[in-house]
Amino acid sequence: MLQPVSANTDLPAEPAAAPAPALRVSTLSPLSFPAFRIIWIANLFANLGTWAQSVAAAWIITTEQSSPLLVAMIQVAAAFPLVALSILTGVLADNYDRRKVMLAGMGLELAGGLFITILAFAGLLHPITLIASVFCIAIGSAVVTPAWQAAVGEQVPRAHVGSAVLLNSVNYNVARAVGPAIGGLLLGALGAPWVFLLNCFCYGGLIWAIWRWKRDLPERRLPPERLLQGAVTALRYTQHSTVTRVVMLRAFAFGLSASALWALLPLLAHEHDGGSAMLYGYMLGALGLGAILGSVLVRRVQARWGASGLISAAAGLLAACLLALGLTGTLWVAFPALLLSGGCWIGVLATYNTTVQMLVPDWVKARSLALYQTAIFGGLAAGSFMWGHFAGTLGVSGALAGAGVMLGLTVLLLYRSRLPEQVDAQSLTRADSAEPALQAAGFDTEHGAVLVAVQYQIPNDKLPALIGAAHPLRLMRLRNGAQQWQLFRDLEREGVWREVFLVESWMQYLRMLDRMTLADKMVLDGVRALHAGDAAPEVSRNVSYLAMNGSQGFSLRRDPESL
Repeated sequence: MLQPVSANTDLPAEPAAAPAPALRVSTLSPLSFPAFRIIWIANLFANLGTWAQSVAAAWIITTEQSSPLLVAMIQVAAAFPLVALSILTGVLADNYDRRKVMLAGMGLELAGGLFITILAFAGLLHPITLIASVFCIAIGSAVVTPAWQAAVGEQVPRAHVGSAVLLNSVNYNVARAVGPAIGGLLLGALGAPWVFLLNCFCYGGLIWAIWRWKRDLPERRLPPERLLQGAVTALRYTQHSTVTRVVMLRAFAFGLSASALWALLPLLAHEHDGGSAMLYGYMLGALGLGAILGSVLVRRVQARWGASGLISAAAGLLAACLLALGLTGTLWVAFPALLLSGGCWIGVLATYNTTVQMLVPDWVKARSLALYQTAIFGGLAAGSFMWGHFAGTLGVSGALAGAGVMLGLTVLLLYRSRLPEQVDAQSLTRADSAEPALQAAGFDTEHGAVLVAVQYQIPNDKLPALIGAAHPLRLMRLRNGAQQWQLFRDLEREGVWREVFLVESWMQYLRMLDRMTLADKMVLDGVRALHAGDAAPEVSRNVSYLAMNGSQGFSLRRDPESL
């Protein structure tokens, strides 16, 4: 932060207005920002309606004497679109107005909710039609989720993003604690159709809050990427990004085992003596209450143990809770285990989400969050199917105990896969480096590869430093869009080294430059500091003949300062 300089005279200065005190970062500090507060409150009512509806939906399937596999298929139907579509909707959220993307997805979700309501009032809602309707609603959710997650950073300053993510998790779990009880009461008093109708009204309030949110649109200097092109870019970034790669691996493994808790909880309530919709609602409420209580400790535990330590401890404790639920049928054991499970669940998921939010640049944030969601929901979908199948052969208790053992083994196997800790937030902001001052004529900017070569003069005493800097330079180029990268030594001229990388097209090369962050620029500046020449490193850019657009030729005016 810049500080005011001292006065250069002895004259009394005009009294300056006292600066506004900086808002201290805390768990509740994001609520002081109006946009986040209004959306958070509306989202609370929407989540209450969703959880009330989930009780009615799960109970309809359970009371229809459906098989354990069919009960678990609700989780599969809810998760599969998020797995299959999130990366594509993440491309939309990174390239277009996230508010409009959210409104489009929410419109699909509301239409699906109204369809379920009409079927319920008409008496046509059966397990198969319910699963199909949940699947359609999940398509809308797949559109909303990446944009929703990435938009958190647009509702609060970056320093408060971690707290905002945690508050959104608390919101979800407050609704999970109260919503099932509301759903159980309405289910017993009025019936399932009215529960579904309540959800539609609650969700309409959230659509209103997003509609009235006026966000500042970021400046876009280049046209948006195509869907497939944007998906390939995200996968390339993930391949060369430790953050997203480790988060995806650990999130999938966690979801694969922990999914048994959600997939089999209705059956666990139904098999208990005196099992009812009310008991199922109480069990969901215990999970939600545990998550609320656990959210108080998340920041403290993460500050002491780090992100990886918190995730490992929470997942290990959840494994013990699954074992307890599987090995005992006593409610005096089940409810404390569910309370602990809720706290562990929010600790793991909020930490994963915050890690991606804070350690990924804005240009790929929605897609990185989409890939994380794909991993966690992929684990949930596959695990729900797997544990539903095992429940049919081993029983609900046996399947829960098996999930606990598997989760415990997963914690041990992935313990050494550490997540990076927090970095300076400013280093991920976009660097103010303009596109190269090149005038292109006569070739197609969307087709034909671009070969870029940067020539350095490196003294012999700086060779070890160059070799050390090569790895971060390579990762930076590949993350931002290069397809291939190499560093070559000229065998005929002493001290001459060439960095060579290949980009898919001229437009992708411009995007690659536009994606550069301050951290990326520091990597480049470190390499350029090793250059011994008086002039800047010479840059040559070569365009493939496939970019020729039917013209006689093309010309480029080279700017040696642009990398």
